[in-house]
Amino acid sequence: MNEVNIFKALGDLTRLKILDCIRTEGKCICDITPTTGKSQPNVSLHLKILEEAGLINKNKQGTNIFVNVTTKDVYEIINRVKSLGE
Repeated sequence: MNEVNIFKALGDLTRLKILDCIRTEGKCICDITPTTGKSQPNVSLHLKILEEAGLINKNKQGTNIFVNVTTKDVYEIINRVKSLGE
C-alpha cells in the first residue's frame, strides 16, 4: 500500500460513502450503489480506486460481487481526520 494512493482514495465523498456502507460487513455492489446516489458504472470506478489503494477486496459469489474492507484501521484514519475539523 502506498500512502499517497490511500490518501487519494480517501479524498472523495463517494468513496467515503462506500467505505461507510461496508463498515460493519461486506456488501454486494448492488446494495452499495443506492447509498452513493451514483450510477453503477460510476461506483465501479470508485471501487477500482479503493481496490488499487488496497483498502477493499472484491469477491464474486455467483452473479454478485461482494466488497469488503481489507483493514478496519482505515476507519481510525477517517475518524481522526474528521476530528481535525471539529
